[in-house]
Amino acid sequence: MFFIKKNQVSLLMGTFFLLMGCSSEVEVNYQLKEPTERLLYSEGYFATIDLKGEERMGTITAAYSKLKYASLGDTLTLDRQFEINKSKGYLKNYMPSELLWRIREVSIKAVDRQVIETKGFELYDTLLQSIPMPVRWRNQLAHPENVKHLIRNEKHRWEMSHLLQGPVPTKANITQLLKDRGRLNFALIKIDSVVTNGFHNLDSKRCLGYMIHLKENESFPYFIWEQHVNSGIGTEQYQSYYKGLKAEYYTQYWVAIEPETGIPCQEREFKQGVHTMVNPTTGDTATFKSNITLERLYTTEKE
Repeated sequence: MFFIKKNQVSLLMGTFFLLMGCSSEVEVNYQLKEPTERLLYSEGYFATIDLKGEERMGTITAAYSKLKYASLGDTLTLDRQFEINKSKGYLKNYMPSELLWRIREVSIKAVDRQVIETKGFELYDTLLQSIPMPVRWRNQLAHPENVKHLIRNEKHRWEMSHLLQGPVPTKANITQLLKDRGRLNFALIKIDSVVTNGFHNLDSKRCLGYMIHLKENESFPYFIWEQHVNSGIGTEQYQSYYKGLKAEYYTQYWVAIEPETGIPCQEREFKQGVHTMVNPTTGDTATFKSNITLERLYTTEKE
């Protein structure tokens, strides 16, 4: 016969309760008892794949900002002030999604995950006028639709970092849970899954991490195409393929937040893109691939 000793039973029971403890929950709130300040470092790495299948880094963007969070009732506010630009590379001053960080002052108001007001984007034109650039790039950047895309990007970041609310498991696939709560109903992106991956010690804070897998389209397809065909990586033959520019990304979007306040500790996006371009003379279509990494670090200023 097979017997289990008493200490073995205790060990098995201890393992059982340990495993049960792994599925603990945490309460996520968006409430601030007092205004809170953070320093933000935002960086982006923009690379495309050349004709030999090698990744070629073209632009590295970097910007420092100061943030101030506050709340009044259910309304949250965020004020962002640009400090320093440290970008480099082919499109260091012209990547529109990253120029967003260099607008002098931006403020938003939100209730839960929904942004209800944005201010400061009227300063985008002032920013463009302060940067020397070729006419072809200025014409692209000054397009009236660009500001709408920048505001959409701002809202998108807020939505992704305010996706959770209420009790959530700390390590679990919570996709269905969020669907049941009506928190994945977005019009312009398709979220495949959301998975929490426990707590992380970031900037001496206990931050809850979660990974979002999603599909999205490129708001500014001209600029990654411009880098790909004109930055001297051997793809100049596609300079005549300047129409029909579009891109689709598979994105892994990782967020870590302070559960008590919802303030982000860190955000990281890794985007794998497939880009389409058309030769208007011949009608031929070609594609290329890109790898884009965006990272944002939120830290407390040291006294």
